[in-house]
Amino acid sequence: MRSVLILIYSALLMISTGAFPQKANQETPPFEPPTVVSATEAVYPIRSVASGTVVLEAALDDGGAITSVRVVRGIPSLTEEAVRALRQWKFQPARLNNHPIASKVPVGFVFVPPSFGPRR
Repeated sequence: MRSVLILIYSALLMISTGAFPQKANQETPPFEPPTVVSATEAVYPIRSVASGTVVLEAALDDGGAITSVRVVRGIPSLTEEAVRALRQWKFQPARLNNHPIASKVPVGFVFVPPSFGPRR
């Protein structure tokens, strides 16, 4: 058991000190994520009493237009409003090597029921 621990420790030491040869100067291509140009707020549905976060995933084409919306985590009375709001958002596309590319973006909408009573 002790020899296994020494072997593991030695391997970790060699890795951390750079004893193993590295691949020659591999650079990752420059990536710029998509950016939001304009966003529409989701309106709390008047008939709902739920609260929580609806998580969606927007698929964007290489022009930044939303091609589809997938529900990652929904709340029955709130999801439809979140999807409606997200479909109105505008994006600048993601870029790889300075070329626009299709991508996916997670978006969360937090819903809190309005308070109509007296403030405390």
